[in-house]
Amino acid sequence: MKNITFYVNGAVQKINDEYPLYTSLGHYIRNVLKLTGTKVYCHEGGCGCCVVHASVFDQSSGETKEFSVNSCLFPLYSCDGYSFTTVEGLGNKNFGLHPLQKRLADANGSQCGFCSPGFVMTMYSKLKNNTKPSKEEIENSFDGNICRCTGYRAILDAMKSFAHDENPIDIEDLKNLKCLNKEQNKCNGCTDELESFHIKKDGKNWYSPVCVDQLKQFFASNSRVRFMNGNTSIGVYKRQGPFDCFIDLKNVKELNQVNVTNDSLTVGSAITLTRLQQIFKETSNNEKFSHLSKMADCLNKIGNVHIRNVASWAGNLAIKKEHKDFPSDVLIIFEICAARLNIYNKKTHIQLSLSEFLDSNELESNQYLIESVLFPSLDQNTKINYAKVSPRSTNSHAYINFGYRFSFESSESTVLKSKPVLVFNGLTEHFFHASEIEKFLGEKDISNNEIFKKSVEILTKELDSSGINEINDPLSPSSDYKINLAVSLFYKSILELNKVDKKFEKTIDNIVDIRTVSRSEQSFESKASLHPITKPMAKINAYSQTSGETKYVDDLSLLSSQTHGALILSTLANAKIESIQTDKVLNLPGVIAVYLAKDIPGENNLMPKPFNVEPVFADREVSYCGQPLGIVIAESHEIAKKAARMVQVNYADIKKPILTIEDAIEENSFHPKPIHDLMIGDAQSAIEKSKNKISGELSINSSQFNFYLEGIICNVEPTEDGYKIEVTTQWIDSVQRSVAMVLGIPASTIDVQVKQIGGGFGGKTTRANIVATAAALGAHFLRRPVKIHLDLNDCMDIIGKRPIWYVKYSVGFEDDGKLNGIDYDWYSTPGFSPNGSLAFCLYNFFDSAYSCPNYSVRQHLAKTNKAASTEVRSPDVFTCYTVTENVIQHVANHLGKDPIEIRERNFFKKGDKTASGHSLPYIEIDKLVTELKQTSDYYKRKEEIEQFNSQNRHKKKGIALIPMRYPLTYNLGYYNALVAIRHHDGSVLVSHGGIEMGQGIHTKVAQCVAFEFGIPIEIISVKSTNNLVNPNVLWSGGSVTSELCCKSVMGACSILKERLEPIRKQMSGDYTWAQLIEKAFSLNTDLSAMYLQRAGEFEDIMTYDIDAAACTEALIDTLTGETQILRTDILYDCGQTMNGLIDVGQAEGGFMMGLGYMMLETAIFDPQTGKCINNGTWEYKPPMAKDVPVDFRIRFVENKPNPLGVLGSKATGEPPLILSNSVLFAIRAAIEASRKEKGLQGHFKLDLPATIDKVQQACLVDVKDFSLN
Repeated sequence: MKNITFYVNGAVQKINDEYPLYTSLGHYIRNVLKLTGTKVYCHEGGCGCCVVHASVFDQSSGETKEFSVNSCLFPLYSCDGYSFTTVEGLGNKNFGLHPLQKRLADANGSQCGFCSPGFVMTMYSKLKNNTKPSKEEIENSFDGNICRCTGYRAILDAMKSFAHDENPIDIEDLKNLKCLNKEQNKCNGCTDELESFHIKKDGKNWYSPVCVDQLKQFFASNSRVRFMNGNTSIGVYKRQGPFDCFIDLKNVKELNQVNVTNDSLTVGSAITLTRLQQIFKETSNNEKFSHLSKMADCLNKIGNVHIRNVASWAGNLAIKKEHKDFPSDVLIIFEICAARLNIYNKKTHIQLSLSEFLDSNELESNQYLIESVLFPSLDQNTKINYAKVSPRSTNSHAYINFGYRFSFESSESTVLKSKPVLVFNGLTEHFFHASEIEKFLGEKDISNNEIFKKSVEILTKELDSSGINEINDPLSPSSDYKINLAVSLFYKSILELNKVDKKFEKTIDNIVDIRTVSRSEQSFESKASLHPITKPMAKINAYSQTSGETKYVDDLSLLSSQTHGALILSTLANAKIESIQTDKVLNLPGVIAVYLAKDIPGENNLMPKPFNVEPVFADREVSYCGQPLGIVIAESHEIAKKAARMVQVNYADIKKPILTIEDAIEENSFHPKPIHDLMIGDAQSAIEKSKNKISGELSINSSQFNFYLEGIICNVEPTEDGYKIEVTTQWIDSVQRSVAMVLGIPASTIDVQVKQIGGGFGGKTTRANIVATAAALGAHFLRRPVKIHLDLNDCMDIIGKRPIWYVKYSVGFEDDGKLNGIDYDWYSTPGFSPNGSLAFCLYNFFDSAYSCPNYSVRQHLAKTNKAASTEVRSPDVFTCYTVTENVIQHVANHLGKDPIEIRERNFFKKGDKTASGHSLPYIEIDKLVTELKQTSDYYKRKEEIEQFNSQNRHKKKGIALIPMRYPLTYNLGYYNALVAIRHHDGSVLVSHGGIEMGQGIHTKVAQCVAFEFGIPIEIISVKSTNNLVNPNVLWSGGSVTSELCCKSVMGACSILKERLEPIRKQMSGDYTWAQLIEKAFSLNTDLSAMYLQRAGEFEDIMTYDIDAAACTEALIDTLTGETQILRTDILYDCGQTMNGLIDVGQAEGGFMMGLGYMMLETAIFDPQTGKCINNGTWEYKPPMAKDVPVDFRIRFVENKPNPLGVLGSKATGEPPLILSNSVLFAIRAAIEASRKEKGLQGHFKLDLPATIDKVQQACLVDVKDFSLN
């Protein structure tokens, strides 16, 4: 049997049939080679943390091809002849970092660090192909990489430093950019001599033919065949098959051929999308194929660069044939190019048009082979183009994609010489050609406005009768939007082909395509006299993160007799459990045990007091879809996952789930009130007596998921005296207590430790208890280690999101906008349990920067059939600020005033008290806003925007300036620290009660130790947080953990300095720190100290306030709803920043997470089952690199240390999210400009998130108004 041979970081790998056929390259790299720098999370090719570099001989070009690849998707048995480089192959701390690794770390482009190796390898692949790329090319390279921490700005700045006009890499000086497989000038990889091979495993076959004859032989002798090229389709459709045979097409010589004649271009079906782009560009030099240049750019809209590098164009079409709902870009692009497919159907070779291919019933699923595509030449009088409108700017499937082909009588003519081609995808499964409008427009003059108006009427009618109105898909925008959008895209195409009035010129432009290279500014204070405090420096573990050396929980070596657990999940949300049948599963090979609620020896409760009971496993009834019912334990993660899905659960008394606040109100389904109603003054009377009164409502459906890139993972190991737990948690004490409750044992027998986690954002505060308790149960019975790993799909199924809100309000105010009274009804839904709700603390926050003498606030917690809501960065608090700003906006709209005028009229002043009674002795929000108005040129830009809007019909700009007062408390709980000095060399060990999750807590703690002792930071080491050294500590959250851990560390340092002071007096002459410590040790001085910062040490429950403001400018396309954030200026009172580099990164990351909340993110649920149906990267869309404001500026207020803060500092973790309200209200201002042009003024309801369909619909676009003049 032939060995499959490939290379990883220069080391040869030879395999044959040792691994299951579904094994991915990522699994092999991580679990066999133990190269854990490469991460895996989504298993969809959508997050980018699994990216590695690949080199292989390309048969179509005859050259070695260098490219990035998603290792989570790339099949192991497709690796023959490849050479791969992982992040470990570039460099490390011991032997030297690669410039990519170093620059990313130095720029603070690595916060939690989980995504960093993927970004490094993406840029590495870019430089392998082009050592001096442009900044635009660099930004375009990151369309497949997600970072939740940084907000992307620092990453982009670091990577753009390699641009040709910055500080490009010197290829000759960097051995790591050369082939790692060379030994004695002989290349051992990237071979061009490939052999056919056949692998049989578990009764299934894998074939890798090298010629068409072999391929046909394998094809003919097998049924249930799956053709493979890049295997990217499983990122979208995960439950494919079953298949008996896999045939890898990418090495088939004939399928990689390209043939160009004067009149045609033929491209083999194994050609990847990236290679097809190159072919299009090269061929477009021929005048007859010049149209392909534009199509090459259009191919960039498909997936992301890592997908395009391995996915074939034929695979894209095959997915469309198999799944009618798939929005294939290739289908539209090929059809407008008049392409024809050459197909082999096991009997004969046939040629079909794209329409014939889609409609053919003879082509049975997986029983045909696309061999090639033929593109005819097009004359210069034929015009084609393609458009795509997606929920996110990059790496997103289309809501609608559209293409046209018009053939004119001459180059100057607007009269069609034949029937045009107008094709759509994304409307209904079978709607492709807009045949009625095609017939109508044949041989007509498209510059004639009456003909155009008639064509709009015909197209609208055709779309309306297509069946789109009968589609009820929760994942799809409304049919009204889609019909409107389709007609709008047709309108844009006609404008593009005509000479139009200047007012319509920008209508044609695509907002996404015209985005320019981003720029940024950061400004903060650093005082040399206080260094290392206030010194901007990279995180002390940043180099380990960018080199892939940092070990997260899933990276730790598996233990002896290791087992793996997978949770059995409910498939309904509101039903009784009749029975759970596990017998068949227990008989599966590799399955060890199954445990249910009845097996729990202690309490069936994963939430310690004072929280409400939340079962580890549902017993008698299920409360949400995805609720754990039990655990399957097996010898491997894959076996456990498969077995857990096979457990049969029988349900009874099945009811429709309560999923929305409206459902809960109708069913009177509520949790007990979280807190008393807030009554300040007499709101009702104040409103009634006011000159102006308004009422309104707002729905905030931004059910945002934390989207940490490291899933929730836990490994529980039985020990001789209890259990050792490695877990991804923000709260070790909660894990310890919950496991003790479930097992019914003393908490002292449970050891929990965490070094760092790959992002948390609140989502790992209590939710890690789910896996910790389940794994501990298995470890308890088996006396073997049990590991549970929740990937993205698991996390989104099992774990709650940010609560949705519905608010009703009434407001009374004067003619100048002064608020007199506000009456609120707040409804929020924390799910089936109120455990994740922080509604009880909202009275401290909701009034933000505004004073109002009279309030009446009533809170209602709707009980729904969803998972308990999860703490998500600034939980619940974030939402109440948006509600308040909406009220201020409504007042301004009612009075016809600039909203900033109303905001300033109601600002708190020094000495005021908030609605919760919190004193404001230091507030200066008025001065800060005045300064930001000046530095952002607010009024000048507002005038320019008004001029722009008057000159452009369908593109509108808006600007908004939003202030914020955010109170912080130090009085939540305990944080302690241990500082120990080693007598050998004076180096210092530190353990503190906080969890490092990207916020830089280890670095700030080390800076404080270095400052207190006057020693180099390099000799300080921050160790894991554990419940022996750090018992009873509170969660890491609330934005204050870094400050309070620094306070505890300084307290411990003070104790040690006091002990060292007598020894100092004994030292003579110059002496070093190490000599001082050695002397102290010789005198039996205790060189370790602990300090505990206690809750309640501060007078006011809210210790201090953060003042900040943001000014954002947005551009919208009123026809499509697409939005571009042009510029954001942030002015933030950070006090005296401990580390400006880290704090700016926190602020930027928080702002971008807020932007996602405002524009993009919400979980969507099946109304019948309650299942989260956008539980992956295909449908859930957090912001990406090109969603960052094009111009992003942030400045910290200088010379204003916080008199109440630790070392004068203020927090930056959560408050910056609030500033993203400026994004929402800038978009709103742009919509207002569109509505005003239509004669509509005043307030309108814009629910969140402000997705592109909501933006377009709010602009009240009427296709009947479309005109060419």
